[in-house]
Amino acid sequence: MPSRSTSLTMQSRSITQRWFTITVDTEEEWDWSIGYPTGTTKVSNIAGLRRFQTECQKHGASVTYFANHSVLFHDSSARVILDIHDSGKAEIGLHIHPWNTPPIPAAERVTPRHSFLHNLPQDEAIAKLENVYTMFCSRGLPVPTSFRGGRYSTSHWIQTFLAQRGCRADASILPYTTWSDDGAPDFRHRDPWPVRRVFENVNHPLWEIPLTLAFTRQPWSFWRRFFQLSEKTPFRQFKCAGIVERLFVQKTWLNLEHSLGERCIDLLKIIRKTDLPCINFTLHSLSLVPGLSPYTRTSADVERLYSRLNNVLTFLNTCPEFQPATVSEVADHLERKHHASSRN
Repeated sequence: MPSRSTSLTMQSRSITQRWFTITVDTEEEWDWSIGYPTGTTKVSNIAGLRRFQTECQKHGASVTYFANHSVLFHDSSARVILDIHDSGKAEIGLHIHPWNTPPIPAAERVTPRHSFLHNLPQDEAIAKLENVYTMFCSRGLPVPTSFRGGRYSTSHWIQTFLAQRGCRADASILPYTTWSDDGAPDFRHRDPWPVRRVFENVNHPLWEIPLTLAFTRQPWSFWRRFFQLSEKTPFRQFKCAGIVERLFVQKTWLNLEHSLGERCIDLLKIIRKTDLPCINFTLHSLSLVPGLSPYTRTSADVERLYSRLNNVLTFLNTCPEFQPATVSEVADHLERKHHASSRN
C-alpha cells in the first residue's frame, strides 16, 4: 500500500519558529575516485569529530552524526561516537554504505548502480540495514531514529522498513538534484520543504527532512525549471546557465565543505523571507581532516571549513526564529506543528 504524504509547503504564512540542524555523514576513509571498496576500512578521521562537536557547542548548535557500520565496528571510532552521544549534545543517526556493509556478496567489484541501497534486492538491503542496527545495539547506543542513505539513497520500501524500526526522520533527500551514475536518485522535482510520510501498520509518521539546496533568488520553482532546461541540448550550447549564475542567481547548498556552500549566508537571507520551517546543513567527517576528502586537501582548507561554520552559526544566532535541533528533534517539532494545525 503506498504511503500517504503531506508536504509542509505554503500551508501556513504565520510560522514564527523554525529549526536548523547540522548533519555529518560519519564514515570510513576511502578514495571517492576509485570506486566502492569492500575490504578493510580505516577510520582515523573520526577523531576529528571532537573538535567539530566542541565548535558547534560553543554556538549552541545541535549536530546529528550519521554513523555507518565501519565507524561502529572499530573500537577507536566507536569510542568517539559514544563519547559524543554520552555528552547529551548530539544525536547518532544511521548511515549506510552498501558496498562494505555485511553481508557482502562475493563479486569482483561493486558497480555504481549497486552503490545505491535502493537498487539492491530488498532482502539483501534489509540484511545490511539489520547489521548496522546490530552494531548500534552492540555499542550500547539507542536504536537510531534518523537516517541518511549513502549517496543519498532512499525509497518507499527503505522508509517503510525504517519506520517499522522506530525511525522518525529520513534526511537523504537532495532537492533539485540528480547525477549521471546508473541508478542514481532523481530529486530534480523535490523542493527543500519537509514531507510527512505515513505507512500502513506503523503507528507513527516518518518525516523527510531534505538537505537545504536552493537558489539565491525566488521563485525557486522558476529557477529549478530554468537550470534544468538550460542543461538540455540544444540549449546547453548557449551556456545560459553559466551566464545567469555569474550575473544573477546561484544554486546554493547549505554545505560546509562544498563550493556550492560559499553563499550560505546569501541563501539564509532568502530563506528568512519564505515559510520553510527547517534547514539542514551537511558535511562529511572526512573533510574535518586534511587530505582525506577532495574538499579539504590541506590544513588551510580545513580551517576554511571551520571559518564557514563559525560565520554561519554567528549569523543564525542573530536570527531569533531559528532554533537548533537534531534531525529527530526537527521531526518531533514538525509533528507537533502538524497536529496543532490539524486541530485548527
